[in-house]
Amino acid sequence: MEERFKKKEAKNWLKCISAAYTTTDVIAQLADLGFKAFYTHIRTDMRAKHGILETTTCSSCSDVFQQCSLCSNIGNRIWGNHRFKQARPLKGPSWSNTDSKKWCTDSWELAKCYMPPTGYKDKTSAATTDFNGIIGAMYNCAWMQKYFTDDLSKNTNICTQVFDKLSINVYLSVI
Repeated sequence: MEERFKKKEAKNWLKCISAAYTTTDVIAQLADLGFKAFYTHIRTDMRAKHGILETTTCSSCSDVFQQCSLCSNIGNRIWGNHRFKQARPLKGPSWSNTDSKKWCTDSWELAKCYMPPTGYKDKTSAATTDFNGIIGAMYNCAWMQKYFTDDLSKNTNICTQVFDKLSINVYLSVI
């Protein structure tokens, strides 16, 4: 089997795999920093507008539709920053991915609201989240536009191109 890895084709595949992991690691770091900044922005804005201190927390609101004032404000910010909140049919945050009891302490719980609707509930950080989830979170959260030079509100942008490539690759790997 080791002979296979000495062939040029195998070496190229290994380079591709290494590049994919490196890209995912870098995107994960960017997403982690971005969603921490998003969380800080939300909490700072809530203090300025509603007098809710950044140190105020809640760990009891487990239903995203019945929450205290603090969690409701955070939920409204999540909704307000979703790129497709006004789409038809109505789309919005993936509430099933998140544990709203952690919204006051864990910025990644906010990020999970912007990921595809299944498969991300157990992801505790950017490092444990796959490329598709990370790109989905960054694309669906309009606040994250500041990390891209490409205009993500356009129908074709860097994120939609990535999704298209991922779809093609998934399709090809099934054949």
